[in-house]
Amino acid sequence: MDKFMENPWFIRIIAMLLAILLFVSVNDLSGKKAGTTPNGMENIDTETIVNVPVELYYDAENLVVSGVPQTVDVKIEGQRRFVEATKRQRDFKVYIDLSDVKIGNQRVPIKYSDISEKLKVHIEPSYADISLQEKITEDFKVEAEFNRSILADGFEAERPEVEPKTVKITGAKDIIEKISYVKATIDASGLINDTIRREAKVTVLDRELNKLDVIVEPGSVSVTIPVKNPRKNVPIKIKTTGTPMDDIVIKTVSTVTPEVMVFGRTEILQDVNELEVSVDISNIQEDSEIEVPIKYPLGVNKITPDKIKVKIIAEKKLEETTLNDIPVESKGLDPNLELELLSPADGAVSLKLTGEQEDLKKAAESTFEVFINTEGLDVGDHEVELEVEGPTNVDWELSVKKVKIRLTEKEDV
Repeated sequence: MDKFMENPWFIRIIAMLLAILLFVSVNDLSGKKAGTTPNGMENIDTETIVNVPVELYYDAENLVVSGVPQTVDVKIEGQRRFVEATKRQRDFKVYIDLSDVKIGNQRVPIKYSDISEKLKVHIEPSYADISLQEKITEDFKVEAEFNRSILADGFEAERPEVEPKTVKITGAKDIIEKISYVKATIDASGLINDTIRREAKVTVLDRELNKLDVIVEPGSVSVTIPVKNPRKNVPIKIKTTGTPMDDIVIKTVSTVTPEVMVFGRTEILQDVNELEVSVDISNIQEDSEIEVPIKYPLGVNKITPDKIKVKIIAEKKLEETTLNDIPVESKGLDPNLELELLSPADGAVSLKLTGEQEDLKKAAESTFEVFINTEGLDVGDHEVELEVEGPTNVDWELSVKKVKIRLTEKEDV
């Protein structure tokens, strides 16, 4: 340690640290300037008091002033006790007196009062470039304004209603002459799907959309924006898709809902003249009733109803076959009469059968009886309808429906 302290560099470093400490101790690091009077008896301080409000004296009833700063910075210099007291109490005033200033644009001094004469005072800024104008009041119509992008899809707004419709605007004559727009802007969050009513602040703008410094009475108005969802009745068109099964015939596809109500913006509805509903018939095996959703066209936000019931009438596919050479028989013939079949000459007819494949097969294997009923007929020529008896699960059609016969009395043997 002794060798270390005897080192000349150690002594130099200690001396430098002591010099720095002494320098810091005699300087006010808070930004104050300290000194002594010429006779060395008193300390002198300098302080800056920021954001001191500026008072304005003028004929507020008939004039309007612009260009006056709201606050200034006041720099004071003098004996420390006066500086500290002024800074602490802040009981002085900074003002602009326009009592004797003429109308127009001009530069005026910013003054102060109630500060000790023992202090030097400097105000920043020390002057204000002001405009002193005649105050006038006029009525202006208020226009409501809002962002249409807040409307929910398919909704549209009608003309806004403002109450009151006009406001009184007071300001300098040259400012009033610059007014181009008086707006009440609605601020709404989220998507709007119903009529909205809001209190909106009135904003006064010039042609370049700069906000003007004027007095508006009332400062807010009530704005109502009617919001509607236009609608239209639209017919339904049914389109079948797919191919029916081989043994199925689709007779009809219909709905008990021939039209629906469609909602959306007016320009969208103008192009919606019908709605097409697709029905898949590829798996239909019998009469069916299904519920089908309606596809929404672009821009349509609601359809009532959005599903319809579709009724499908389906039948098994019918086939045909013909039974030939079926003899015509008679029933109810009087025992004393004889029957001669005039036509058909061969005494036989054919029978065309129509039905499902399985039923036709069974019917073909069954016996069909074709006959005429002669009960009650007298001697002579007659045209008689043919009658058929056979299976009832198929339809039939005779090659001829009537035959001609001749009845004669039997000769005695």
